[in-house]
Amino acid sequence: MLQKTSGIVLHTTKYSESSLIVKLYTRDHGLQSCIINGVRSKRSKNKASLFQPLALVDVVLFINEKPGLQRISEIGIQQQYTSLPFDIIKSSIALFLNEVLSRSLKEAHQDEELFEFIKSSLLILDLTTENPSNFHLGFMLQLSRFLGFSPQGEFSEKNPVFDLQEGKFMSLLPQHPHYITSMRSRLLSELLRTDYESLSSVRLDRTERKQLLHAIVLYFQLHINGFGSVRSLEVLEEVIS
Repeated sequence: MLQKTSGIVLHTTKYSESSLIVKLYTRDHGLQSCIINGVRSKRSKNKASLFQPLALVDVVLFINEKPGLQRISEIGIQQQYTSLPFDIIKSSIALFLNEVLSRSLKEAHQDEELFEFIKSSLLILDLTTENPSNFHLGFMLQLSRFLGFSPQGEFSEKNPVFDLQEGKFMSLLPQHPHYITSMRSRLLSELLRTDYESLSSVRLDRTERKQLLHAIVLYFQLHINGFGSVRSLEVLEEVIS
């Protein structure tokens, strides 16, 4: 059955001489692995930009009820980015977000609210004229809400410890090493209360940003089975001061 939907390209793999396997997060069918034939042939009308990581596309899928590869019948760019591919900081953040999404999104079922969050976040990053250096931190914290492990509570003098394993602010140190305290807990709480428009107002130096990023990545590793290490983390840290 042919169905039209919106999608976000997460990953592509060459298949045979002229085909691609495309991993898409779709508005109506969740995470899907799809095959598109003939796309790498010289006569193909499909542009390479269609298959760049995080490309926003419209697709017509041949949906097979049996598990396995779906087939892409048609594909086209839904909305073109204006700065994301050309700004070194934004493109490094996008590379990191793409890997985080690829490791976080597991389900092949509809979650339109999550899809729209991801799409709108990418467009905000593309269009923002503010310093985007905190964007990835805010994105991951907001994403955790959709994935079911949003941090609970707020930093205070009575609750100065954030337990990464339990996912909440605590009064006492836990009996395991996965926690952050004092300044980093306060900054984490501030980021949780801050929307995209105000993220640049959260003052972080290079060390604080790096520490918070490693803490949030660990948070995802603790709460998503098989999340693993993030290879683009080192690149991102080199680019963002």
